[in-house]
This record gives sequence, C-alpha cells and structure tokens, in this order.
Amino acid sequence: MHGFSDEERERIRKELVEVGREKILAYGLKKTNVEDITEPVGIAKSSFYLFFDSKAELYLEIMRREVDELTESLENELDGIDDPREGFERLCWCYKAFVENNPLVQQLFRDDSYRMFRDNVSPERLAEIEREGVAEVVPYVEFFQERSDGLLAECDPVTVLGVLGTIELLALHREDYEEYDDEYYERVQELLITTLTRGLTVERTE
Repeated sequence: MHGFSDEERERIRKELVEVGREKILAYGLKKTNVEDITEPVGIAKSSFYLFFDSKAELYLEIMRREVDELTESLENELDGIDDPREGFERLCWCYKAFVENNPLVQQLFRDDSYRMFRDNVSPERLAEIEREGVAEVVPYVEFFQERSDGLLAECDPVTVLGVLGTIELLALHREDYEEYDDEYYERVQELLITTLTRGLTVERTE
C-alpha cells in the first residue's frame, strides 16, 4: 500500500481514528477537513483514502469503536443475570450511562453531524450501518425475551431498542430538565426506566 509496511498501516489507521475523534469532538464533523486529520498523523491528504473511502467512513469507524465500549459494558454488567426484569433494567441503565458519558453520541444528534453523515453515505450503506449497530445489542434483548412471560417477549427486539431511544432523548435534553431542579432529570430517568422495565416484564395474566 504505497510503500507502507503492515506495521505502518496499522499504526496510521489507529492514529487516523484517534486524531479524527479528537478533531471531530473539537470542531464537529462538518468543520473537520481531511487535512486536519492527516497533518498530525504525518501523511498526505491523498494517502487518507488508502485507509478510508471518505470522511464519513472514518466517522463510522470511530462510532463503531464507541459502540464496542457499550457492548463491553453490557457484557460485564449482564454477566450471570437471568432474571428478565433485573437484566432489562440493567441494560437500560447501561444505555443511559453510555449516552450521558459519550460526547460523540451527544454531538451526533445535537448538531448537524448525523445529517451530514447521512447525506454522504448511500441509502444501502446507511441501512447496512443501522443493521450492524442494532446487531450488537439485539442478542442481549433476545436473551431476556426468551426468559420473559411479559410484553417484552412479544415485541420485535428492534422495536424494544427503539423504546430505549426515549432514554437517549431525555439525556440529550438533560440541561433543560436541570433548569427546573438539579435532581429533576435523574428522577425522571429513574421513573422512566422503572416504568419501562416493569411494563415490559410483568407477567401476562391472560
């Protein structure tokens, strides 16, 4: 690959991801140019495309690694948990922490990053990305669905993940809630997670 050894390719790709994350966090996806990323890494702009087809593909790789952190957290938190109510509740709290503590996820929806990303990726590729994203978490949902006699067992797992999006929406508007009361946001999130968990896992009587 243009004179790069295997070791150099691995190092450069890793640095492109690290620098790309740093620059995108600082300036946003739209204002970050390829040169802003390649210059600190010490390669030419043209060489960037030997590693990624586009800036959008680099962004995808960055976000994929962020999701890997979520799945690692789920794996640790849910290990040994068989009870569907306890397990689903822990899944919700893990997702809440992921959204709250990940500035890239917050940035994705707070500025025009998602729109720009979507506009620079083909519909087919976007659909593939969405499938890959949910595929990381779906097995955890399915695990507890198999052990539940409640509504959770009857729902499509992707729809269940969509419900978790309400936790994300609250997190993205955290400041608005905290303007009312410092602890208001946490109380609302706790009630939301408790309601979701009990509502989806309570045994059906019919």
